[in-house]
Amino acid sequence: MRVVIISGGEAPTYSLIKRELKEESYLIAADSGANVLFKYDIFPQLIIGDLDSINKTALNYYKNRNTSIIEYPPEKDYTDTEIAVDKAIKLGADEIVLLGCTGSRIDHLFGNIGMLLKCLKAGVLAYIKDENNTIVLRDKSIKVKGERGMLFSLIPYGGDVDKLNIIGAKYPLRDYYLESGSPIGISNEFLEEEVEINFEKGKLLIVYPRD
Repeated sequence: MRVVIISGGEAPTYSLIKRELKEESYLIAADSGANVLFKYDIFPQLIIGDLDSINKTALNYYKNRNTSIIEYPPEKDYTDTEIAVDKAIKLGADEIVLLGCTGSRIDHLFGNIGMLLKCLKAGVLAYIKDENNTIVLRDKSIKVKGERGMLFSLIPYGGDVDKLNIIGAKYPLRDYYLESGSPIGISNEFLEEEVEINFEKGKLLIVYPRD
């Protein structure tokens, strides 16, 4: 099952939400993410969180239309986004798309990137997306598809990455030891429509930026 979560960061555009909402998608609003959906007249299957940031008009609108709502106390040990991710995993998601998870709050962004790790540990493929970026976390080799000239960046996450090979990119690497904090993986470029990223140990954030 594919789950799309709308969080309370920078509001995703209507076109981005509709692009990610495939027919089989299950839509969750994490707290104030419901405000965005209300603005666009989109109905979520579930609203979840402490509900302290939801516009009352939006909340009553969805309540009156029998939208499923799960409310948590404001003083809690988890962010609303994490609660939504946990719920998606319990529902049996095999793919999760996180929207509204970027913006001016860099602390929230780092926390939301941590949700990619939570999903990875649960065996769920997860992405953070906005109009300018797609972010995914991988712990094993992968072949990625894109257009020639498209940019991508590789950032070690939680430690070093050993024996990294990049094939089919403008800046290839062979058996490279990529240390945590190194910027060498930033702004690479597709030479072909497929790039191979192979490594033996570690975790990589793969970022697809669009300028």
